[in-house]
Amino acid sequence: MSLGKKIGWLGLAGFCAVAFGHVVGVLHPQEKVNGLWLVVAAACFYVLAYRFYGRFLAQRVMNLDDRRRTPAHRLEDGTNFYPANKYILFGHHFAAIAG
Repeated sequence: MSLGKKIGWLGLAGFCAVAFGHVVGVLHPQEKVNGLWLVVAAACFYVLAYRFYGRFLAQRVMNLDDRRRTPAHRLEDGTNFYPANKYILFGHHFAAIAG
């Protein structure tokens, strides 16, 4: 990661800390909390978690590897296992969840 990206992520983390400081009343204890600070704090936290925790899960927990074949390709029999287009697969997945 380049120095500029590191500074950007550190800046976002600092901004997130300031926003959480406003929300919990550390910075201005007598002031009422503006709802915008809560939204900003949550958004910063979600972006940071998506970036860093997502990478941790992909690399260390799930051991994702693009070279591995999926069961649809490995066990293809034309009935139970059949490689599908990603958009069709997403539609089936969404329909199964949504009911």
